Amino acid sequence: MSVKNSTDLKSTINSELADNNAGAISALDIRHNMVDIVDSIVPIVASGDFSTYPFDNGTVKFNKIVDVGSGLFFDTANTAHLTTDKKYQWEPYPGSGNIDHNGLSSLTVGDPHTQYVTVSGIRMMTGNFGLGGVTENWINNSGEATLLETDNHGLHFSMTDLGSSNYGEVIHVGSGNSGGIADSYTKFKFDYDNSEYHTAKTNALAWISFNGSAYLNGSLSDSGLSGIAVTSSYNISAIHASGAGTYKVFFKDGLLGDGNTNYAVVAHANGVTSNTGPQSMDLVNAAVVVRDSDFFTLAVRNDNGEFVNSRRNDIVVYGLQSGVRPEASITVQNFT
Repeated sequence: MSVKNSTDLKSTINSELADNNAGAISALDIRHNMVDIVDSIVPIVASGDFSTYPFDNGTVKFNKIVDVGSGLFFDTANTAHLTTDKKYQWEPYPGSGNIDHNGLSSLTVGDPHTQYVTVSGIRMMTGNFGLGGVTENWINNSGEATLLETDNHGLHFSMTDLGSSNYGEVIHVGSGNSGGIADSYTKFKFDYDNSEYHTAKTNALAWISFNGSAYLNGSLSDSGLSGIAVTSSYNISAIHASGAGTYKVFFKDGLLGDGNTNYAVVAHANGVTSNTGPQSMDLVNAAVVVRDSDFFTLAVRNDNGEFVNSRRNDIVVYGLQSGVRPEASITVQNFT
């Protein structure tokens, strides 16, 4: 008996098993054609020559286990871009729930996961990046929220509800130092000059620069504000003149806590009513007299004891904003 392809099998069957009107078909004819079919099934299926053998463009169904010892070969339009060796599957598919991601090839080649932020920083963020709403998720060098049991290091963000679907954002700078270690707090350091910055207490709390020379003769309009020209200001809500060289300056609401009058003020006035040159100045004293948590008063007086209007008045206030913790007590040594 012999192994034949499908074309040869059909030709032999048609010639040897023709219509048996003459009784010419013998048992041998039937037997050897059937044996040829049996002998040819395995080579036909295993050959992969779909142009000559059957099972081409069809579906083969098995209700038993198929043992594929030499792998599967996929030669379809979906694999046309692959080289021949890439079209073979040598290992069984374990199912979507059993694939080991770390076992995949080319994990470190190129940038295959564009939906993730890379640790190498090769790709920039293209959208907003949240850190967990009101929770304290810290950004720092160690990746730890605390280096000591109660220390906070780095930066974290919180959101404040302002009502009517409006929200504010607060950037928190870690306090550290709760463990008693000096300089363990988070601080900003500028490489340009090695200067450091770890608190906003060094910033001016408020300032104002204004021209008060409209009150040369001490006369006021009914509004009490006419003639004052404010050049610049910060955290100041209003300034009122109460006479020549005397002013009442109001902080913005809530800037200082109730009863907080422990702030420092630096005041300057040039004592002249017009600037005609670099030497346009009169000797005057500019002093803050009354200090309140809502306002302070400024008086400008010359050496003759007269209150005068100065063209240029500059006031800078340093202090603790409402809710800010004061520094630890300092050592004071009195003269004895």
